[in-house]
Amino acid sequence: MFRKVRDKMKNNIWFVIACVLVFFTGYSMNNVAVSFPKYKVAVVDVQAVMEKSPEITSLKAAQEKDMKDLNTLISKAQNEILNEPDRNKAVQLEATYRKQIEDKKNSLDEEYNKKIVQITTKIHNLISGEAKKTNYNLVLPIGMVITGGDDITQDIIGKLK
Repeated sequence: MFRKVRDKMKNNIWFVIACVLVFFTGYSMNNVAVSFPKYKVAVVDVQAVMEKSPEITSLKAAQEKDMKDLNTLISKAQNEILNEPDRNKAVQLEATYRKQIEDKKNSLDEEYNKKIVQITTKIHNLISGEAKKTNYNLVLPIGMVITGGDDITQDIIGKLK
């Protein structure tokens, strides 16, 4: 009878030892999984960078000039159409001007979008290059971050000029 009790206690001790080993193994594995690598985080006010970009400023000025030219063309078309006494010729003029204005507007929009993509890509590359140079692992827009991170906006703006 004592032999059975002793064997049972031996089995219980081995069971407890196995449980303790499993617990510590699981705990150490969990500790490795939970420990995050150290990140150096930067934030950038992309809106401010875009506004301070000399290329964006010149693009806006060019767009304003192009829109002024387009409005001049529209005014000219309206005057010619209104002053045309022949109704058939007025309809024909309207169709011609409408096509010309639409083509010009589409061309301006396409050119503007192409330039915006180029400028945005340049700014993205500048931010990425600055982040790598200063050993940042992560760069986030300032609007996405509540707290933390080094603000590198002024550094980027300085590199634009």
